[in-house]
Amino acid sequence: MLITSVLFDLCLFAAAAATSLADLPVKLEVKAPLNSRSANIHLSQSHRSVYPFTVTYGDCPTRNDRLASHHTISTVYHQGTDRLVWLLPDDIASGGCLSAWSSNSELVGHSRPLAINKESRQWIKKSRLEKGTKLGKRASIPMTSASGIDAGGPWFDGVEVLKQKEISVVDAAQRLLLRVHTAYLEGGPSDYQYQEMGPMRFPESIQYAGSNETIPVNDMKLTFQLAEVMNQLNKANPNYTVKFIPWIQNSPNGLYYFSGLKGSDGLPPTATENKNNPKFAIAIPADPIIGNITDQISQIGCDPKIMAAAAKNVFKAHKSFLDTGLGGLGGDDWSEFAYFHNHLKYSLNATDQAVNGGAYVGYGGNSLWDTIYNCVYFSATTWRTIDGVWSLSSAPLLSLTSNALVLSMSQCPLLDPTP
Repeated sequence: MLITSVLFDLCLFAAAAATSLADLPVKLEVKAPLNSRSANIHLSQSHRSVYPFTVTYGDCPTRNDRLASHHTISTVYHQGTDRLVWLLPDDIASGGCLSAWSSNSELVGHSRPLAINKESRQWIKKSRLEKGTKLGKRASIPMTSASGIDAGGPWFDGVEVLKQKEISVVDAAQRLLLRVHTAYLEGGPSDYQYQEMGPMRFPESIQYAGSNETIPVNDMKLTFQLAEVMNQLNKANPNYTVKFIPWIQNSPNGLYYFSGLKGSDGLPPTATENKNNPKFAIAIPADPIIGNITDQISQIGCDPKIMAAAAKNVFKAHKSFLDTGLGGLGGDDWSEFAYFHNHLKYSLNATDQAVNGGAYVGYGGNSLWDTIYNCVYFSATTWRTIDGVWSLSSAPLLSLTSNALVLSMSQCPLLDPTP
């Protein structure tokens, strides 16, 4: 009965306020359901300027009763502001209005009455986390070396800190593994007629050319072991089982398209044809200075010792590169561009062409660790992928984490998808 009464009052007020809303210069609107602890307030202004103005929430106003406000949200000082982030307090009541007040406390805008759903799953879980009830019986754990979790290095060693802790996972998306997306060409997973639009394969091992040495990419074992544990916990349920199959990264019959070259059949040459047929070879004039820079980038990024260290333990290798990389300068103290131009004194033009326009296009502003990372992983000679489709991999994970998971936090301030 209480809900019915509130809804009736809201409808009655909305009808009475329709005319007065149109007369006020500031328009306030919430476009998404209020079922979590944060929301976006959309602002617009009509016929006259009233800056600055302050936005509050409370009883729906008649004209000048600002003292009835429950709380103040923000003050808008400049024209062009079209959105505010609103953090809803725990004691907020449903049925109130957003109001805008001028500097002399004149009402210059208000919203329609707002229904707030404090019984939603998102609201309840957030409240429990803040109050330290069942979902929140733990102090926050800083991601620093003080807690044993070195975010810039071997962070996985710090997982021991999380044992015996109750963990909650909060995600702004409406599903797990949002980056994973499978587009079907036809049929279903067992028909293998699909395209992975996100991640698609795991590097497994590297075998150096001219040698029999094979180096496993150890950090990928975390993924494979996670799948094994999930399969065990899900008791090999076929609906919640992750299986891996080989991935063919390079094929001698794969087509090699470059500079419009085509064979007699009108198709680009295969990788084998391109390698063995001189007519498919194109000589590209190269500036020796630019070539020197790209050679040095390759020597740094594809150094067999660094690659082996990264394949063995990418976290420790990354930490070592940050501390002592680039001959002791510190790997992250220099971007690629700054290292070759400012430290090695190559010209702006040569550095720009080599770093931003060559084989390493787009990496000029980044750390040289990006080159090392890519060289390690894309030098892999064996790969694995999920049998079926990647989109199905969220099901076994969801079956094990649903009790600690909060999804659809779509109104996180930095991730709000609403217009």
